[in-house]
Amino acid sequence: MTTDTLKKVDIETAAKKLKNEFGVTSERALSLAMGLSQSAFLNAMNRGTLPYEGIVKSCIERGISLDNIFGLEPKAERTYQLKEPTPKFIHSEEFKNEVIHIDTLVESIMDEVVIKDNLPVERLLAVRKSLRPILVDAAIEYDCDHAIVNAIARSSLKLV
Repeated sequence: MTTDTLKKVDIETAAKKLKNEFGVTSERALSLAMGLSQSAFLNAMNRGTLPYEGIVKSCIERGISLDNIFGLEPKAERTYQLKEPTPKFIHSEEFKNEVIHIDTLVESIMDEVVIKDNLPVERLLAVRKSLRPILVDAAIEYDCDHAIVNAIARSSLKLV
């Protein structure tokens, strides 16, 4: 129902189906059964419409099909696919090896650049934590070039 559009709703037929589903005989009783004010359904029908929000909420609560109420043919289940299929590279061994290589490179550069003697342990962990995403991005962008990533680490360390 959420993907369908209502072009023209036969209000009388929909009202009859709702009365039948809710087991009532009048618009007033239907309004009360749906949790609306006594005259809400009748007033909406006089305006040539229906209290759609109330209908949807009460039908969902009772498990009543809106397709049946509004006379729609249920469409077959749709499957949505991304415009581009997921590349097989993401699930490959090559991808895993590349991630491990980047991680190893970043760890080795952080071990070289971050001097452990001058910093307390908490500060050392904070510096490494803030430096890691910068170095991972640099390693990806510059194809794991050790010299460039090392230079970025040293310049970033001056800012931290």
